[in-house]
Amino acid sequence: MKQSKQITYEHDTNWRTLELIPPTIATRLEELLQNAYAPYSNYPVSSIVVLDNGEIFVGTNQENAAFPSGMCAERVAVFAAQSAWPTTPISSIYIMTGETEREPAAPCGACRQVLHESEYRQKEPYNLYLLNRGDVLLRFKGVQDLLPLSFSLPTS
Repeated sequence: MKQSKQITYEHDTNWRTLELIPPTIATRLEELLQNAYAPYSNYPVSSIVVLDNGEIFVGTNQENAAFPSGMCAERVAVFAAQSAWPTTPISSIYIMTGETEREPAAPCGACRQVLHESEYRQKEPYNLYLLNRGDVLLRFKGVQDLLPLSFSLPTS
């Protein structure tokens, strides 16, 4: 039996001009890139998680010489949000890379699984925005398009 899945997302090349991201979020994402600790990869990443109650949590990648002991920006922000407000759903996650030359980077496999698990916990998808410091934006309505064959606990 042959099966297929299609990944759905929106691609914009002028998110700043169209103001697709709230200006306060965009400014904060760029400021947060300064807080990334990325001496090994030289690849700063920032993230903001917005909860349904309006609370905002931030994260930056934090590398470590004892690889893989570091943590990606989106996991830092998601874990902080879920630690503070474990039953409040996430409404949006923004992830910005510190480059302008390429498309925004998609989260690594471990981060995709964490993002999937956060959606699974809240039983509803959230908006996911992948940006770079230029003008490119990838918009996802849920994590399932980043991890279509995700690992989940069996349902009873």
